[in-house]
Amino acid sequence: MKSICIPCSGPIEIGDYLPVIDHPLFQRLRHCRQLGLNDLIFPGAQHTRFEHALGVLARTRRCARIQQLDRDSQRTLELFALLHDLGHGPCSHQVEPVLSQNHHQRGLRCLEKMAKAITACGGEVATLQEMLADKNPLAAWISDRNLGTDKLDYLQRDAFHIGFTGVPDIETIQYQTMKTASGALALNEKFIEEGKRLQKFYSYLHQHGYLNKTALAAQRLMQRALQEELLLAPDPAAIEEEIWEWTDAQLFAWLAKAKSKLARQLTARLAGRHLYQTCLCIKPEGYAYVENTVGKSIVVKEWSRARLSHFSGAMRSLARTRELEDRLAAAVRLQPGELVLAAMPYFTKLLPKDLRIANGGQNDYWLFEKDRDHKASLESDYLRTFAVRIVVPPEYRERIADRPEPLLEVLES
Repeated sequence: MKSICIPCSGPIEIGDYLPVIDHPLFQRLRHCRQLGLNDLIFPGAQHTRFEHALGVLARTRRCARIQQLDRDSQRTLELFALLHDLGHGPCSHQVEPVLSQNHHQRGLRCLEKMAKAITACGGEVATLQEMLADKNPLAAWISDRNLGTDKLDYLQRDAFHIGFTGVPDIETIQYQTMKTASGALALNEKFIEEGKRLQKFYSYLHQHGYLNKTALAAQRLMQRALQEELLLAPDPAAIEEEIWEWTDAQLFAWLAKAKSKLARQLTARLAGRHLYQTCLCIKPEGYAYVENTVGKSIVVKEWSRARLSHFSGAMRSLARTRELEDRLAAAVRLQPGELVLAAMPYFTKLLPKDLRIANGGQNDYWLFEKDRDHKASLESDYLRTFAVRIVVPPEYRERIADRPEPLLEVLES
């Protein structure tokens, strides 16, 4: 027997899975922070995907006990719990949009490379690949967007390291989760209020933690630095293959010595926390009042929800974002890279997925369909925090805010 102790979980027995845990691909996760650059805003957010994977293992083992799963299903689930994030690259979700693959695709390949270790732990690579591709119903106990052990762990763990309070009763929620006749996970109707708290906290953590305005600005600086250096690479695809296998530190070291002068400058800013600040903020119609402008050189404008949705859809392409950034920079006499767009995703991650409610009979239902006020409350919370921000070095902020018309003309076009 062998155990390991981490925050939020206590001692976790890992003796059965040492071949997987000791594998270099899994050990790499020790050096990939769960929240990427967010430690620039929340100093405690230093925890890693390694810690999170072990936390999901602990919560999945508890799930298997509650659901009285057979030993083979439990072993498969516990292996998937450990390996579900195996494909993540450095800085995780923050860098992935620049690259041409996603962490699920990479994860499938990593599982193949770990075949011997997985077999030694009593697992099957093909089954784990099915689960990662969401083609095996057993995976729902981990991957469900409301009640899966992955989400329950990161909500508690991320809040702990960020320093947020108000985490819902995760233990009760796990005890009251069940599978319906259709195979979907559902929450016991008697605990519907805990389900609502879970969804509220999920939205809160995204709006004020993961997608904090300063965190978004830092994220975009990192993305732009990586874009610039990849544009100079003779074989970008080959470099991308290497990047996926790097740690956070390796990515920063590579960018610090980049061929691109702009990439080096932006990386130095991140290393010294010399971040950009908002000079122009676009909010949904009726929500400009939420933005705190007291003592700040910042202009706030309102757009309709339809217009913001269209704009956000267009900016999903980071190549297009880069092009617009340079047009905006030229309009206010800045150099490329001295102005970037830091925009929240428009209703893609902030609203939780609908939650299935089980009432013990044949009348299970979806929470949003029955409780429209709850859904409207989540949407309102989101609209209050949503913004498209144009951010620049602090020394240019006042000049641009005093005369924002050139920026608005470019955006209008």
